[in-house]
Amino acid sequence: MSFYIPADTCKTVRTGGLPPGTGYYAVEITQFEDRGVLDRQGNYSYFIHLRFPDGGTTKEIGSLPFNSDGELAPALQAMDEQIRNKKIGGMVGALKRVALSTGITNEYMNENGLSTEHLVGRTGYIAWLGRPNDVPDGLRVYGELQDWLKKDHFDKLVAEGKQPADNRKF
Repeated sequence: MSFYIPADTCKTVRTGGLPPGTGYYAVEITQFEDRGVLDRQGNYSYFIHLRFPDGGTTKEIGSLPFNSDGELAPALQAMDEQIRNKKIGGMVGALKRVALSTGITNEYMNENGLSTEHLVGRTGYIAWLGRPNDVPDGLRVYGELQDWLKKDHFDKLVAEGKQPADNRKF
């Protein structure tokens, strides 16, 4: 007995694997996942799923002040306006860095807003910290996204052969 996997299926299925070592990588944003829960501060929580060029995957957690309908998180509604604006700025700024990395401009976002749906399938550029050498046995550490980069900055760092600085200690 034998089995046959059609070529179309073989093209679309990846073997996955662990994320690579420390370096600069062009990654595909494969999904924004609504975690369906609020974070500890009462904001909407999501995972951004990433695929590395070698097929390895990872996900990063984040928080947003607005849900898919643009409604403000309940915890933020109850805050003083100055504190609320500071918190909104931090969360939105983090997502804007992702968008800028994929080539979406500030001008576009300022005119149209930003839906995470527009980021899925796009390529972003990151500084990635792989598993450190000094991780004690038994501790599960796979890596960490250090920063989102604009493509021109990414290209310059890669051309210069630079590596992200990893100051983590375990």
